Amino acid sequence: MVMYSSHGRLERACWIFNLMPEKDVVSWNSIISAHCKRREVLAFLEQMEEAGVEPDKITFVSILSACAHLVLVKEGERVFSLMCKKYKIKPIMEHYGCMVNLYGRAGLIKKAYSIIVDGMGFEAAGPTLWGVLLYACFLHGDATIGEIATNRLFDLEPDNEHNFVLLMGIYENAGRLEDMERVRMMMVDRGLDY
Repeated sequence: MVMYSSHGRLERACWIFNLMPEKDVVSWNSIISAHCKRREVLAFLEQMEEAGVEPDKITFVSILSACAHLVLVKEGERVFSLMCKKYKIKPIMEHYGCMVNLYGRAGLIKKAYSIIVDGMGFEAAGPTLWGVLLYACFLHGDATIGEIATNRLFDLEPDNEHNFVLLMGIYENAGRLEDMERVRMMMVDRGLDY
């Protein structure tokens, strides 16, 4: 199943899945993961529940990732709530990351920021989550939260030039050319490429 899905042969992966006499959480997770860029991934969760197989943390990472990729905000919120309330699964970093990505792609920057600050805790978020948030701020022109994300990234990854470039892009798009120049000079002072 994994071999077929990794080569884009979803129909063959589904064929093998349907031939399986007994499907456990691993087989369900495999078929869900294979459909992570398609809306029908949500139907697989329902089928999994109907079959009496309880989803696990990996199931929800795949489904939330699909919701983020497809920018299905309401569905992602419903799935996250289902995971926490019905299945009593405590969110892990990957779940929070999917939600930050989902809200960020949808332009809901304050909600994405809230996941980091209120959901998982400011200090717990690593550079990947802050980077996802910063990129969303760049795409959607949120300089205020973009500055917060960048300042945190400057602490976590002081020499990552991409963070500087994204902040400069935010400033440039906002017409804040003096701030853009200030960030460029910070890069020069640190010996980073521009």
